[in-house]
Amino acid sequence: MRRLSLLVAAVLIQSPPLFAQGTSTPDWTRIADLVVVRTLALAPGERVVIHHDATRDGRLVSALRAAVARAGGVVTGELVWPTGATAAVYDTMSPRTLEARVAREDSSYLRLLREADVYLWLHAPSHHDLPRRIEKLIAASEVRAIHFHWTLPPDPAEAATAAAMYERAIAVAPAELDRLEGAMERSLKGARVRLTSPGGSDLTFTIPADAWFHRNTGLATRDKVATGRTTRDREEELPAGVLRTTDIQNVEGKLVATTIQGTKAGTVVVTFSAGRVTGIEGEGTAGRWLTAAFAAASGDNDQPAELVIGFNPALLPMLPSGFMPYYGYGAGIVRIAIGDNWESGGRNRARDHWEQWLFVVDGTLTAGGTELVRDGKLVH
Repeated sequence: MRRLSLLVAAVLIQSPPLFAQGTSTPDWTRIADLVVVRTLALAPGERVVIHHDATRDGRLVSALRAAVARAGGVVTGELVWPTGATAAVYDTMSPRTLEARVAREDSSYLRLLREADVYLWLHAPSHHDLPRRIEKLIAASEVRAIHFHWTLPPDPAEAATAAAMYERAIAVAPAELDRLEGAMERSLKGARVRLTSPGGSDLTFTIPADAWFHRNTGLATRDKVATGRTTRDREEELPAGVLRTTDIQNVEGKLVATTIQGTKAGTVVVTFSAGRVTGIEGEGTAGRWLTAAFAAASGDNDQPAELVIGFNPALLPMLPSGFMPYYGYGAGIVRIAIGDNWESGGRNRARDHWEQWLFVVDGTLTAGGTELVRDGKLVH
C-alpha cells in the first residue's frame, strides 16, 4: 500500500476536527460499514484509496480499513493532507514554480487513482482551488468516489449536537431519500417554479422537461455510477440528501438569502433579470463579502448555476449560533447557486471555478402552482 502526502497549491485553512474532544465517541465501525457495504457495495478484490487528515481522521480511517478488508477489498493507497510547515512551503514559491509542481503532483495522483476502483475523500483543508483540483482527478481517473468531510461549528457548545446529528444523518436510508427526491424531480420537470420567503424572496424560473438531475441518496454503487453523466455523478456526498439540477432557466426576480457564513453574518439580496444577476446588496459581513467577491470574479459569475434542494431529515437547517450543518443538506433548504457549475455538468465557466451558494432556509417553493416546500419544510 502506498502512502503519499498531497501538497496543495494554496494557504491551507485549518478546519475544526471531525468530532470534538469531550463528545460521545461515534460508532466508527457502524459508520465504516455504512460507507463500505451500503454506499459502495464494495465487491471482493476492489481497490480503494483513502485520503485523510492524519490529525483528525485516525479512528475513522482504522474502521474503514477494517471494513474494506471484511468486504474482501484492498486499500492500495493512502493520501494524507499536509499540515504545518509542509503545507506552508507553497507560500515561498513563485506562481510558475507552483504551477509546475502542482502539475507533477497531479500526474502522480492520477496514476494512483487510475489503478483504483474507489476513492474515499475524508476531512480536507479548505481553500478555493482544492475541491476542483480533486474533482478533476476523479473525472479523469473514473473512480467512484465518496466526499466525506464533515465539519463542526466553531462554537464548542454546539459540537456534540452537530456530531450526533451527522452520525444520524449518514444512517438515513438511501431508498427513502431516493423516494423523496424522485417525487420532487418529477414535479419540477417542465414546470414554472416560484421561490418566496418571509424575508422578501420572490424568484421565478423554469425547469425544462428534459432537465438533468443528480440525486444524492447515499449510494455510490458500480451500477449507479455506470449511468452517470457528470463528475457529480461519480462523487457521492455523505451525509447524503440533496437533489440538484443545472438546468435552471429564465430566472427573474429577487432572492434574499443566507451565505455559507451562516445567519449571523447577515443576508444578501441578489436581483436577477433576463436570466442574469443584475444586482447584489446585503447587510453585515455577508453582504460586504459577496459584493466584493462578485466584483472580483469574471466569466459566467453572473449566471444562475444550480437549483439544490435538501432532503436529509436528520440535519437541522441551522444551529443557534447561525452555523449551517453540512452545506444545506437539511430537509427543506433551497439553494440557488451562481457562477461556475462544471462539476455538475453545466456550461457555466468562471475564473478559478468561482461559484457562490445562496440559501433560503424558510422558503416556499411551488412548481406549476403546487407547493413542494412550505416555510422551509418539505410538503410530502
